[in-house]
Amino acid sequence: MNNAEFVIILISIITGTAYSILIILFTLGWLKLKKTTVNKLQSTFISIVVPIRNEEGNIKELIKNLQSLHYPEDLREFIFINDHSTDNTLEAIKKYERKSGIRVLDLPSGSNGKKAAIDHGIKQAHGSLITTLDADCTLEKNWLKAISRAYEADRYKMIAGPVAIHRPRGWLASFQALELLSLVASGAGAIGIGKPIMCNGANLSYEKDAYREVEGFRGNDHLAGGDDIFMMEKINKMYPSGSIGFISDPDAIVYTTAARNIKEFLNQRFRWVAKSPAYSNPFLIVSAVVVLLFNLCLLISLSYAAFSETVAITFGSIFLLKVIIDFPILWSVSGFAGQRHLIVWYIPFQLLYIIFISLTGILGNLLSFTWKDRK
Repeated sequence: MNNAEFVIILISIITGTAYSILIILFTLGWLKLKKTTVNKLQSTFISIVVPIRNEEGNIKELIKNLQSLHYPEDLREFIFINDHSTDNTLEAIKKYERKSGIRVLDLPSGSNGKKAAIDHGIKQAHGSLITTLDADCTLEKNWLKAISRAYEADRYKMIAGPVAIHRPRGWLASFQALELLSLVASGAGAIGIGKPIMCNGANLSYEKDAYREVEGFRGNDHLAGGDDIFMMEKINKMYPSGSIGFISDPDAIVYTTAARNIKEFLNQRFRWVAKSPAYSNPFLIVSAVVVLLFNLCLLISLSYAAFSETVAITFGSIFLLKVIIDFPILWSVSGFAGQRHLIVWYIPFQLLYIIFISLTGILGNLLSFTWKDRK
């Protein structure tokens, strides 16, 4: 055995062990989550804040979804903040203004970006609970009821909600759907063990007072993304353990559209990764490093396997370990989201995930990205 083989085997064992421990913790946390079953009249006024930019094609369907929600009209409001759209978004939504609690705001000149839009909306909100939503989402009719149940049962300062790909068709959409479910389950599992690390701004709620107390996005407002994770970090630091929850209720699922092509998908993931150097949560940093190093190690082992039988056996063993360790949480979350049919892609996608995570983890910190026609 030469030095290169020894180093690859050693690092494979170390990263494989760390990764296994991490995923087992997430799985236990996911299984620990409770579903809120309190059935009572809702009493929480919820302000749904939706930042929009160039969403002309999504507005009509979203408003139709929002108007069909089963929640008292006097306890909800929908605030759309137009982030200087360059298409006909504003014209498309204006016709719905003043209907069923819909308000449309324009982001002031000189201010732009998702965080600025959310902040502007929250300042105008009447609700004690703020819920952020993306414009390309599809909702269950009892979505707000599920959020209200979770909040009124435990009075969380922040509540992360589940997000899934809407009706994935084809290999690319299915790849995105499984990957997103793994992220949702990992984030939920981390909350389940009392170590919140990530959430999704397409389905995120927090108390308006908590937003004010942590001073909103101050301190990270210069970053293009992170309206969700950085807010979670702030609330996690300021409030006691257990102040952040996850809604383990299928009624709370928000469905988002899959990226139409590989370029669009990679651009989205680069945008997500680009904010990682600003993370301050130690457990999040350790988790991200472990996942990246483990997948890089697998990729290097796979590349070297053709030249060494020992490395090939090592790769096969560690890859099998990954397949076994990842399966329980993905099986559970796919059933929760009603997308268990995606499991047929589980084995074929495992090799792709190794390449995908390694490349996006590195390139996301090196390359620029675009969002809504902005560099």
